[in-house]
Order: sequence, then structure tokens, then C-alpha cells
Amino acid sequence: MTTKIFAGAATFAALSLAATLSQAAEYNIRVGNWNPNSNHAVVNALNAWAEKIETESDGRIEVSVDKAIIGKPAGQYDLIRQGVVQAGWGALAWTPGRFDLSQVIELPFLSASGEEGSRKITEIWQENFADKEFTDTKLLALHVHAPGALHTKVKVASLDDLKGQKIRTLGSGVEWAEALGATAVVMPASKAHEALARGVADGILFPFDAIQSYRLEEILPYHLEVPNGLYTITFFFALNKEFYNSLPDDLKAVIDANSGPDLAAEIGRHWDQAAEVTYTALSEDPGHEVSLASPEMMAELESRASTVFDAWKEIATEKGVDADGILAKLAATGSGQ
Repeated sequence: MTTKIFAGAATFAALSLAATLSQAAEYNIRVGNWNPNSNHAVVNALNAWAEKIETESDGRIEVSVDKAIIGKPAGQYDLIRQGVVQAGWGALAWTPGRFDLSQVIELPFLSASGEEGSRKITEIWQENFADKEFTDTKLLALHVHAPGALHTKVKVASLDDLKGQKIRTLGSGVEWAEALGATAVVMPASKAHEALARGVADGILFPFDAIQSYRLEEILPYHLEVPNGLYTITFFFALNKEFYNSLPDDLKAVIDANSGPDLAAEIGRHWDQAAEVTYTALSEDPGHEVSLASPEMMAELESRASTVFDAWKEIATEKGVDADGILAKLAATGSGQ
């Protein structure tokens, strides 16, 4: 009897293994992830994307989002391009001069929400920059965080209050901070808490969710927001081009159906939801003051913004792009320039 049971168990195990092998994925996508926070808005969005790809490919594509960091943030794009990972995400600001055109969405007052800004910049790229940037990968989406705000140790009631203030920022925010009269302090977001606590920085340009993510609530009690965002940072989500080209047409179609403006908007929506949680918490906290820029301050902000808009327009024009036309599209729902 024991022998029969053992034989039956062995047969069942063999059949199970055969079934497993027959259902094994034909292709595997490893998504590089430099952010160790498993609850980060983009990490959640990437996991949701992975589930859709696996489901819609009937399991022929298996997707895994890294839980451990590989490489430095600035090297994420090259990890994808070189095929170290099949897909990944990162900030355009980490590689200055490489994606200047797509960084246009980082200019002030152009992104009413993460969802809208992400959709708009991906559409703009498809229509205007696809032959100029991200040509060596399969770009799945460009995306931005929720509208950026200014968070400070002391209240900023007018732009005069920013004189002499050291503001942590990144990317296009460097020129913008200086145009506002502040001193730009460039550093990774992971260093923000230490810099603010030690007085290396007096404030930060951040989306609201990052205040909670980086434990800055006790350091920065004042929060200034403006309609359509004071700034934003652009991120990419890309796939290795050779890997994409190796797929059969029906699986390429699965990837294509889960890329582009709709995917960008979905990633941005995750970020909006995360920002809303922190925004609500800070607004209801008596130890914090969340204020909206006054009409007088907005007029001054828009006047000073002309320098950063002109700088981008010069770069775009040199690269053969209709800078004014692009800005007009982006500013359709914002104040723009």
C-alpha cells in the first residue's frame, strides 16, 4: 500500500511539474527599481502594469519588479538600454542635456495633476520628439508627479521672503529656484531630511506625498502651492528595444496596448492619490499651514518665470522644434507663458 501511495505521489508530482513547465513564461521582463519604498506610487503603478501584461499575454510574459536596488539612480536608463534589465524607470534630470525637450513639462504652471501632466507630455513626445529622444529604447510612458509645491521652515508670504533661502531642488527647478531669488541646493531626495535638519537647506520643492515619504513633516510646517504646479520632475518608463523587437507580433501588441498616454495617465493617477493623502493630512494638522499663492504673488511668479521659459525655448529652437507651439499645447489648461 505504501509503495502504491509513493508511486501515486511521484506520478502526481511529475504531472504537476510537466504542467508547470508547459505553462512557463516564454519571455521574462525584469523591471529595474531604484526606489526601495514598496509603497511608493510608481512602484504600485509598475506592479499593476506587470499584472496586466501577464494577464493579457495569457502568462506568456512574466514580469517581476525589482525589490532590491541595482545601479545608481543616474544609471537607470543605461541599464535598460544595455539590457541589464528589460525595463525600468528614472528621472530625466539625472542625465542633464540628454532629454531636454521632454523636460518641458517641468516648467512652472503646466501640470494641473500627475494624471493630466503625464498624459500631456507623453502625447507631446509622441507627436514632436519621438525621433529626437528615447530613440534607443522602447519608451512606454513619460510621467510626472502631482503638482510640485514649496515647503519651508518659515512662511513665504511674498517672494522677498525667499531671498537668501536655500531650496533643495533638481532638474529644471535649479534655474527656477534661482529666478525666485533663492539659492538652489541640488541633492538626491534621499538626502533631503539630513540637509534640512542640519540647515544645509531651508526648504524644498517637492510634491506633497514626498513630505510624508521622506519624514519631513516635523521640519517643514509651511506649504505654498500654486495653480497647475510650481514645478514638476519628469520620469521615464522604458523597455529595452532589442527585447521588444524579439517579441512576436501578438505580444508586441500587448505591450503597445499597455503603453502611451493612457499608461502615463495611470501612473500619474497613482501619484495624485498618494499626494492627496498627505495634502489632506497636512491641511488638517494645526501645526501646518497650507496656503495658495495670492493673485499678486502669481503675477510676480509668472513674470519671473519668463527666464526659465526662454531658456527652454532656446534649446528647443536649436533642435528644430516649434517651441511656442509646444508650450501653447501644454498651457491649454494652465496659465503658461
